[in-house]
Amino acid sequence: MPPEANLSSGSSKDDADDKGSDGGGSFDAFLTYLSDEGPPPPPIDVANIEEGVVEGLGLDDATDDSDTSLAKKAEEGHSATAAPATPANSPYPPSFFTNDRGNLKAVAFVVRRPCLVFNLLVSFCVILSFLLQVLVFRAAENGVPFTPPANEFDLSDVRSVQFDSYRLAKDEVQSSRKANEDGDKVTPKQSEVAAIAMWVFEAEEMGDDDPDNDYSGGGVFGSAESIRDMKEAYDIFIKDPAFKTQCLLDYRVWPGAAIDTSANSTEEKECIPPLTPLAMYYASEWDSEMVSYVIDELKDPEKMEIFNSLALCFTRGLYCEQVIDDVAPEDAVWAMELGANITSITTKFDMKGEMVKDFDQVTELASYLIQVDVFKGFVDFGFDFGFSAENPVSRYSRGIVFWGGPMVETNGTKEEGGGWESDPEDNDRKEFIKANYLEAMDEQSSMKHHATINSYYFMTAIIGDVILGIVTQDAMLALFSFAFIFLWLCLNTRSWFLAFVGLLQIMFSIPVAWFIFTVVFRIKYFATLNSLALFVVAAIGADDIFIFIDAYKQSRYHFHVLTDLETRMSWVYRRTGLAMGITSWTTCAAFLCTLTTPLPGLQSFGIFAALVIFIDYVLVMTMFCTAVIIYHNRYEDKAKFGCCCPCGPVDPSNTERARIAIEDSDGEIKRDFVSEFFRTKVARFIKVPLHRLAIFVVFFIWLGVAFWQASTLEATKANEQFLDENHPLQKSITILNEQFPTAEDDIGLKVYYVWGVDDVDRTGVNRLSEPSYHGKPVFVPEFDFNSQCQTDLLSLCDKLKTDSQYKQLIKRKDGLGLVYCFIEELAAFKVKGNLDDCDYVRKGEWRNETWQVDPGDFKSIMPEFLKQKTCYDDTQTETIGSRYQNEIGWDGLEMKFAAISSESLHLDPWGTDGESMTRKEYNQYVTIGEEQDKISKSCSGKVIMTDLDEKFVFMNNQAIYVKSAITSSIYAVVICFVVLLLSTRVVHLAFFASLNIMAVFVSVVGTMVMMGWNLGSVESTLIGIICGFAVDYVVHLAHAYEIAKGDTDARITEAFSDLGISVFNGMITSVGASVPLFFCQLQFFAKFGTFLCLTIAYSWVFANFVFMSLLAQLKIPLKEKGCRL
Repeated sequence: MPPEANLSSGSSKDDADDKGSDGGGSFDAFLTYLSDEGPPPPPIDVANIEEGVVEGLGLDDATDDSDTSLAKKAEEGHSATAAPATPANSPYPPSFFTNDRGNLKAVAFVVRRPCLVFNLLVSFCVILSFLLQVLVFRAAENGVPFTPPANEFDLSDVRSVQFDSYRLAKDEVQSSRKANEDGDKVTPKQSEVAAIAMWVFEAEEMGDDDPDNDYSGGGVFGSAESIRDMKEAYDIFIKDPAFKTQCLLDYRVWPGAAIDTSANSTEEKECIPPLTPLAMYYASEWDSEMVSYVIDELKDPEKMEIFNSLALCFTRGLYCEQVIDDVAPEDAVWAMELGANITSITTKFDMKGEMVKDFDQVTELASYLIQVDVFKGFVDFGFDFGFSAENPVSRYSRGIVFWGGPMVETNGTKEEGGGWESDPEDNDRKEFIKANYLEAMDEQSSMKHHATINSYYFMTAIIGDVILGIVTQDAMLALFSFAFIFLWLCLNTRSWFLAFVGLLQIMFSIPVAWFIFTVVFRIKYFATLNSLALFVVAAIGADDIFIFIDAYKQSRYHFHVLTDLETRMSWVYRRTGLAMGITSWTTCAAFLCTLTTPLPGLQSFGIFAALVIFIDYVLVMTMFCTAVIIYHNRYEDKAKFGCCCPCGPVDPSNTERARIAIEDSDGEIKRDFVSEFFRTKVARFIKVPLHRLAIFVVFFIWLGVAFWQASTLEATKANEQFLDENHPLQKSITILNEQFPTAEDDIGLKVYYVWGVDDVDRTGVNRLSEPSYHGKPVFVPEFDFNSQCQTDLLSLCDKLKTDSQYKQLIKRKDGLGLVYCFIEELAAFKVKGNLDDCDYVRKGEWRNETWQVDPGDFKSIMPEFLKQKTCYDDTQTETIGSRYQNEIGWDGLEMKFAAISSESLHLDPWGTDGESMTRKEYNQYVTIGEEQDKISKSCSGKVIMTDLDEKFVFMNNQAIYVKSAITSSIYAVVICFVVLLLSTRVVHLAFFASLNIMAVFVSVVGTMVMMGWNLGSVESTLIGIICGFAVDYVVHLAHAYEIAKGDTDARITEAFSDLGISVFNGMITSVGASVPLFFCQLQFFAKFGTFLCLTIAYSWVFANFVFMSLLAQLKIPLKEKGCRL
């Protein structure tokens, strides 16, 4: 009896679960299930339903004829190997793509030559990967193909325009100046900081591990034991005689001492002691009576105020004209005596003595000195925010051990670019540290090594190895993700061969797309963010593989396509090509929405991710399709996943076996459990009104909560963490960023005011194709560094140094704002012809002379001036040309620009501060620049305010990240709607799917807020690509629903039957692959893993239950033909 005869009994029209769908299962078992749930439904003709499904797939009614013909042949006794029938009225007439049997020509060729095609495809991918290695990796700087993230900014923004205008002008001037100098500068041995070792200490409080709770212990300086424990960390270095060959030597020149920086004198130099409060506790001398006197004097708030107002003049001899007329003689004498006593005490802070017995007195002295402007620099570095006279307790402390370079006297300086090469010395230093100190440092920083304190460290010399170790460890976790994908592929395909090819095809997507991206499209900007494409394609690629292999498995239940393998694979190819094509196109479009941002890094990622997805789609439809044919011919249905068995051709073929099985089954074909579960249990659950009501109630309650939480999302106000918060390195960085005020010895962000430079010429700039080209510098031709210009610049320097309104903006040192003003030393040099008398320079005695330099004299003055030793460097080794290399615009022939700079009190060059904090500081600096119209007139050029560490540029980037996350998501939803509308021609399907994507977006963002995330650069980037991940599942189900036949319930059953298992497997692989990323130390990958898991989970749940429930509830009918809008 032909199969159709038995397929026409006992079906339910209402549930439509028995429509000859791809989900499969025993009809008898299903009918039993229905009888348990309610009254038996009226029978329907399943054959007619299957006919409708086939018509929806583009095969029309003609396939029924072939099926009937084939069935008749089977009844007439034709063997299983009978020649395939040729449809008389095929729905696919012969064309360029279709042969005379209605099958795809490409598929027919692959069926005939699968091994040849497979080998050609693999060879092609291998060749492109090799060419990528030769043309891209070998040509990359230091073998690193990624574009440095420092190049990430909006070209048209005022911050980036000013940054590039000054940076490019400075670089051009320095290059020209270097070419016109004789290069006879000398850098003494071990006179420059080549590396540092930073120790961070935290007091252990028994019974309180919550860092948010107020600390109530004695602090790190509260006991002799904790002080000695901290000293042990420094003794690792300072008690080792070999350290002197590596340390930063002390070239500091004290008042009245002769200057000697010759190479022969370095043997007598001592190492500069560590920068730490322990220098006080281990002072070489300690006069308790004098210290008590100083403490008693400073305890009086009125005396403290008077001393702060007089100390700058009577202890430093600076700006006395501002106070000399108002001071009483006795106050002046008192201030000088108190200043002399404090100076006598602080000069013994050298860490060369035994620990001071009365260490509480040391702590008390520090709590008052930290309030004295001119002396706070001796103590402020190592005490935390909470330390004060009222609360002389510091829970945290820090200290630095300095390493020196160059190892031999060298011509030039490291900063000037023509001096000593640091790389060879860095390698030697790193090996020296590993061999002599690393083990002891690890022991000091191990948990519970000390009973009262926790110790953390990081060293610039070995930080690269530490980060490399972290990256390697995280990469191993990523391997677990791909191992999980492989095993799940193997489990579901039941073939090692298909699992291997599937993973291979996913991996090949990266180099092939990379080759096209870089070599074909000529895009040189390859962002570090592009590395995420590997996880993107792993999630989406596995989903495509499941779609294809499940369609192949389901084809065995469709009698009309089992004529032969060519017909069967053409059916699979047509069926999956459109389904995967729609999702791939939609996902590509979602990622390409990043092109709306002005940041080239996000643009590069969007293009690359879209290209990877496209290549993965192509490889699934070619390489994996070919692999399935080989699998069909040689490995299918063999023992042990088709591995340990003969690999010869199967006779009869598996397609013929499937056809025979249907002929012999009387319509009873057993399908896999998961397919049957989605086809029956899930579909029937969705069809029950009460179930849908429960789903909608839970969904809208959750969506309300998620929307509420998402609306509270705020931009981060703190430094963004690079590593896991519990990693020792991240702990030390967090403590340094959050627990210490800016000390005089901290390096602050330098902010520049520049005259003589115009806006950069951006003509021909394209960051994607030429990342290193930012434009051409433009100088103001009318710029005139005349006497009035010099006078006005000096007045600005004085104001920034002394005006109290800038006390909370500009970092102070010795009671003055830290301003880099080359005008002062240029003026002194013009008057005296040298800078040998630094007291004369610092006290400004040259102001009583005619100090302005005539513009015509610069050519004779500047070469010698640049070689002078600056008076503002304690070591007396830094030259004018080095200290003011960015401020002096002398190119060797003329003065192209002039600049002054100041160090920020709150910003540093390295941290990634919150956008709101940086903008607050930025606005104050902008206000200062706007007030300098007088200088702009006298110097004949507008002022440019910027930094050279891209702090203000990154501030704007943070705002762009937030804006781009929103706009990209909106564009992605709109594009998804348009693509779905064009592909399905059904408005409500496209609209509901878009609403589903928006619900995923809100849910993910709301969950991020619940987890305590703030909107930083990482979170903004991830939010911007949510829609790219959220479209797949809902698009798959919407497409399956649209191509099905029958009423709403029948279509729902068909959609679950066709793609329920595929979507489920895709979800499992994506979620499973994201889990190992949770344990990454690098926060970007850890957060990406969490983000991927949330997005995929919400997408799957909402697509399967909310989207399908909405369709079941509204029951909007679909037109079978014609315009379906």
